[in-house]
Amino acid sequence: MILTSKETGNFTIVNIEGNIILEETETIKTFIEPLIESPDINGIIINGSKVDYIDSSGLGLIVSMYKTLTKSDKKFALSEVSDKTMEIFILTRLNEILIISDSNEAAIERFN
Repeated sequence: MILTSKETGNFTIVNIEGNIILEETETIKTFIEPLIESPDINGIIINGSKVDYIDSSGLGLIVSMYKTLTKSDKKFALSEVSDKTMEIFILTRLNEILIISDSNEAAIERFN
């Protein structure tokens, strides 16, 4: 699991390389929590271009991040998710709740 982040304006893009699975959720949560709590950002974009698989615990983590950010009047989006990952979001209907964009730039545009 490799996690990196970069700020783009008032938004932080988090790049995840690896699987978003039970064994990795605590690592991801520990990495993202300070970003969520930062008063300097208006939202977080999770770039999923290098995510191969996501399990139910990973989905739970994504929903938790979404809820925490929206309660704080911040934005949350996913970008560049693979077709396989997108199928999971469609099956669970999370694509109807979450912003899922083709690119980081498109996600930022949807925020504004």
